[in-house]
Amino acid sequence: MTQALNLVSKLLLGAAAAATLASAAQAQGAYPSRPVKLVVSQAPGGSSDTIARLWAEHAGKAIGGTIVVENKPGGGGIIAAQNALNQPADGYTLLYGSVSLMVLNQFTYKPLPYNPEKDFTGVAMLTTVPFVLTANPDTGITSLKELTAKAKAEPGKLNFASAGLGNSTHLAVELVSEALGIRMTHIPYKGEADGILATIGGQTEVMAPVYGTALPHIKNGKLNPLAVLSPQRVPELPEVPTASELGVQGFDNMGWSGIVARAGTPADIIEKLNKATEAFHSSPDVQAKLKTMGVMPVSGPASLVMETAARDTKAWGPALQKLDLSSK
Repeated sequence: MTQALNLVSKLLLGAAAAATLASAAQAQGAYPSRPVKLVVSQAPGGSSDTIARLWAEHAGKAIGGTIVVENKPGGGGIIAAQNALNQPADGYTLLYGSVSLMVLNQFTYKPLPYNPEKDFTGVAMLTTVPFVLTANPDTGITSLKELTAKAKAEPGKLNFASAGLGNSTHLAVELVSEALGIRMTHIPYKGEADGILATIGGQTEVMAPVYGTALPHIKNGKLNPLAVLSPQRVPELPEVPTASELGVQGFDNMGWSGIVARAGTPADIIEKLNKATEAFHSSPDVQAKLKTMGVMPVSGPASLVMETAARDTKAWGPALQKLDLSSK
């Protein structure tokens, strides 16, 4: 009798364990069972926000759910990163990662309240984009040569805007200034859109926004393009030289974007989101939109995001430490 009871007990325990595993597998396989949040560190209106919303729309459909963009600007992206890290590692909160968040901040904010390498894991690469160094037309600056002359005549008087302390739009101008031997005063804003409006409005004189954000303002005469920070000239601005053509080296492929999740997010969810990104990259509508923005799609495995961040950390680290952006 005792043996029979033991056998029944084992069978019941085994059945319960199997049911638990099946339930867990079913719950995991049901992802997403509720809306997924994508946290963006920039305010609405900038290129990062536009790309994030395009990805959310197409990837959401691909996973059979909804991805909602939540803007958390300010703090150089730290607010957005912490917001994402305060949520469970279950794939329901993602972060729009950029070179600023994943590379530059560790050299700018000390101590940085998150560790890009340890706290996040890659989901999918999205794009790479050139920057355009621009000036307010009222300054009379139409070239790097004129910028250099004006800045050297009045060191520190020219102000340049950025999307935030340590943001790639900050780094770009700092490094160009270093190469030109000039000094300008940095004015950080809560996002690219605010920075570019300040430059157009004359509160600042110079900015290096991403190509897509700068282009309409260049075309309507509100900004003067000085140089493109990319390997080649861009199609929509064929008359604007690259920095390399003007003798200023080392500013190729500074801007990239991708999706990251909190470390520990289940691998199958990461894979599902990475695969869904193929729908984003292959959409003719997305390709057309990115082309008008001057943005190039970049696809690859989830691991490519962190590999790119590690590469850029190694490449830019010495220059960033020399500039000591944390003091500017």
